[in-house]
Amino acid sequence: MARRSRTDPRPGDEDFVPLTDAERRAHAEALSIAHAGHNCAEQAASLRQAGEYYAILGEHDLAEQVFRQALGIEEGEPGAAQADYASFLLDRHRPDEAMAMITEARRLHPEHPDVFSVIGEALEEHGYAQQAVRWFTAGLVSHHGHLTDLDLDDLRDDFDTELLARGRYRARQSLGLQQDHIDALVQELQRDNAATADAR
Repeated sequence: MARRSRTDPRPGDEDFVPLTDAERRAHAEALSIAHAGHNCAEQAASLRQAGEYYAILGEHDLAEQVFRQALGIEEGEPGAAQADYASFLLDRHRPDEAMAMITEARRLHPEHPDVFSVIGEALEEHGYAQQAVRWFTAGLVSHHGHLTDLDLDDLRDDFDTELLARGRYRARQSLGLQQDHIDALVQELQRDNAATADAR
């Protein structure tokens, strides 16, 4: 059996990738106590990650506990804890509470694209396509400050932009909305990616 190197990432480390349920549990436990007592952005982020791993493991009470802990940290990324908790609540079939969290996230004026993506994807996945379109679109506006000048390079060069545009495209398609220029950019990017893959 290979010995663990002193430099191997351990549970709780940023670059640790858990592959088994035991590793996921150890990682979640380590993340849940990381930066304890500091009430800092790093602690909030660690708690959110812990909640996601506990949810994957089916430890829903623990997941909810750490998500709610993250909500109480004022130094966290605005709207991020609310977004992750809302996604969890929708997965648990608690839409009223989830929508309240989404409303709270909006009130905090989020700026990070991940907040918009997480909420948009959660809404899309649970059948709220119209609201999902609004969140994906708001994310693009927040990230770029404009939409009319958005071009293919913006999607190619920035993963957050691509993620938001793709989510918006999917949600709009599910609603049967007429294609707009952002939808056309997503389709063009998909064609380019397919052509690149075929050429390999």
